[in-house]
Amino acid sequence: MDFSKYFKKKNDSKVKNFSKLEIFEKVNDEELIEVSGGNFSSNLRQKRAIAGLTQKELGKLLYSSKQAVCNWEHGRREPSLEVVQEMANVFKCSIDDLLKDSESIN
Repeated sequence: MDFSKYFKKKNDSKVKNFSKLEIFEKVNDEELIEVSGGNFSSNLRQKRAIAGLTQKELGKLLYSSKQAVCNWEHGRREPSLEVVQEMANVFKCSIDDLLKDSESIN
């Protein structure tokens, strides 16, 4: 995946001032999930299990439904960036933790 379209020339001083989140927000939802290499669903399921939450409980915490959580965990749907950010808050982890290869999850 080529992320160069989200960055200006290296000598552009504005890029230096962007926080990672500001640049990250320019990535659309489909690209966000692709960054994970397809591990988002299993990472979400693992984080939820470790937290001792049911799909219904997590859905309530995210102002969503049990079915939405089920769809995310099975890769049938993709949550918005805002929901992924809220998941990271719920699990007290970074967005990267939800997206990285599952073998590197703590």
